[in-house]
Amino acid sequence: MWKEDRANELPDSSILDTSPDEILLCIHVALLCVQENPDDRPLMSSVVFVLENGSTPLTSPNLPAYFARRSAAMNQIRTDVQTSVNSFTLTEIEGR
Repeated sequence: MWKEDRANELPDSSILDTSPDEILLCIHVALLCVQENPDDRPLMSSVVFVLENGSTPLTSPNLPAYFARRSAAMNQIRTDVQTSVNSFTLTEIEGR
């Protein structure tokens, strides 16, 4: 979503009162903090400075450490899977 410039679709509706620029800044910093190469990650002092000031230019994030790539074959598998809805009811009996 970040590389497709769709990061504004990511935030939960419960934080919609927050400035869109602040949300994008937090997403950007978060992506920098989870980069695969630890040397590419910012120092915590830099993270705090950026979040407090918000005006520091940031580098573009690389691949995150836990990036799952999807191939065309994987997408085909996802469309071929059949699913069902299961339900579960739990009743707790308590004494008086």
